Amino acid sequence: MKKFLLLGLFIAAGLTINAQNISGEATYKTAGKLPFKFEGSQMPPEQKKMIEERMAKAMQKEFKLIFNRNESLYEEVVELEKEGQRGMRFMAMFSGGSGNYYRNLSEKRYTDQTEIFGKAFLIKDELETLDWKIGKETKSIGNYICQKATAMRIRDAVTISGNRREGMKDSAIVDTVFLTAWFSMQIPVSHGPGQYHGLPGLILELNDGDVTILCTKVSLNTKETVEIKEPDSGDEVNEEEFAEITQKKMEEMRQNFGNGRGGRGGGGNFEITIGR
Repeated sequence: MKKFLLLGLFIAAGLTINAQNISGEATYKTAGKLPFKFEGSQMPPEQKKMIEERMAKAMQKEFKLIFNRNESLYEEVVELEKEGQRGMRFMAMFSGGSGNYYRNLSEKRYTDQTEIFGKAFLIKDELETLDWKIGKETKSIGNYICQKATAMRIRDAVTISGNRREGMKDSAIVDTVFLTAWFSMQIPVSHGPGQYHGLPGLILELNDGDVTILCTKVSLNTKETVEIKEPDSGDEVNEEEFAEITQKKMEEMRQNFGNGRGGRGGGGNFEITIGR
């Protein structure tokens, strides 16, 4: 009996050591829809369908998460820009993520390197703590057994609506996002795609209602810790300051749009909600 007990202790100690030294890389792919609505549009159905298909395609991205036990870096795998997608980059940037997102769990902070209207920013602030509810439901993702967890997240968002004849208007709203995550205790790190973290295992799938992020590959290393470099290029701001900058940019876009009203194709309304 004592031999089995000692063997169990040695195994537990080995798992603890591996968990302490664990690092690796995970590949994620995103898919979803942009919160964009056409209402009463005089646009030909074929053109409308083409725009919707391009929007959906712009949402299909690939990301790489490099992590160790304490730090992680989530970055987009950028491909050569495909013809016809350039005009979708702005809207896709706000849904599904972009840029480089660094997280430090021990210091409870993050650095989000992102770009808006051609200008780079470093958003530095405290990590958001989510009240995850872990359920009993499980499923397999690749070779890993995952548990289900849910949470609600309150985010600030901006709804932009209008048309060419009447111009654009925007309004600030508080948006509630319902999250469903699947995490694996077989990878004992509290990281996940983008800003999502805080579970006792790596998040391998996440859905926020509009976007689904799915892990397609995981490579683990338990022998040495991977060093992760924090992004350092861009104008440094906090989350509140970046929200103010975004609001000003939206106002500029609204004015530019309004200056073009009265042109052709003015019929129909549109609405898009943008939030972080």
